[in-house]
Amino acid sequence: MEHGDFDEPFIRRGFGDGAGGGLRSCREYPVYTNNYKFSALAIFGSMSYKAKRLWGWEMLQCGVEWRPTLVKRVIEPLRTSTRAAKVATDEGIGFLKGMGNPAGPVALATELVAAELARWLGLKTPPFAIVQLVDLDVPMIERGYMLHGPAFISKEIDGLTADGGDVFLSRLHNPEDISKLVVFDTWIRNADRCPPDPQNTPYNRDNLFFTPSGRKFQIVVFDHSHCFVEGTLEDELGQPHLLDDERIYGNFPEFSAYIRPDAVQAAVARLRQIDTNVVQEVLGSIPQQWGISGSIKAAWCHLICARANKVAEFIPGKLLDEPGLCLE
Repeated sequence: MEHGDFDEPFIRRGFGDGAGGGLRSCREYPVYTNNYKFSALAIFGSMSYKAKRLWGWEMLQCGVEWRPTLVKRVIEPLRTSTRAAKVATDEGIGFLKGMGNPAGPVALATELVAAELARWLGLKTPPFAIVQLVDLDVPMIERGYMLHGPAFISKEIDGLTADGGDVFLSRLHNPEDISKLVVFDTWIRNADRCPPDPQNTPYNRDNLFFTPSGRKFQIVVFDHSHCFVEGTLEDELGQPHLLDDERIYGNFPEFSAYIRPDAVQAAVARLRQIDTNVVQEVLGSIPQQWGISGSIKAAWCHLICARANKVAEFIPGKLLDEPGLCLE
């Protein structure tokens, strides 16, 4: 399948269109075989990862771990760039970003796409979903109300933000995630965590979260509303600087002692496995109401795939003393 093979609207292979333009989880669709009814979730749950890949299925994570269907009340509007709100849902508390926010619908799309790519790369994110705003008016500070329709929501989880030291880093359950995070942020050009030019844009350790894992911690990444482009997708996709940018993102000063050659090697090897079909599936899950056209998805797909290979080529030499370890 070529990068331009997006139908308008683009529907994820094998599954139907969900309410409000969002895509339902595969677990909602029953499968009938020999007069017996099975849930797709049960079938997937019994299959090995290799078997799923042989069948050509890549499991999207949106709405799999956590699937609220109703925003019940607003707990607190937040003064963020997207004017998010802390809300109570029928499945617990979450952080909601909706249409009509100052950063525009591109912020919702990049949030969803980056969350899926983070999971694909092997990073931990809060459980996330698309929820329909129907009857409740959710206020945005100095911005009126979120528009009704599909909104991005992530689940509230326990943990602490980064302290700028190694209190959490030295007690990580998966220390390889430090290297993986730098590779990931560089891939998606995420300047909203640790930018490549901190003298112009300060560090944002609020977007680096640590959640307890027994007596240790796990890195959790979230808030990816400002990735890939600085402005709008329509204006910037296709511009050469998006692909040619070889600056390192996400590399906090306190990370230096924890960047490991084997972890960088594993992350680079995973990047080289990026598949056009996987990226198209991710982009195809963007709700239609967010206004990302088929042509924009095609250009975005090309950037994601091409930049994965580009980052795999240059990042070892910038992160490691012996970059050849990652080039095999």
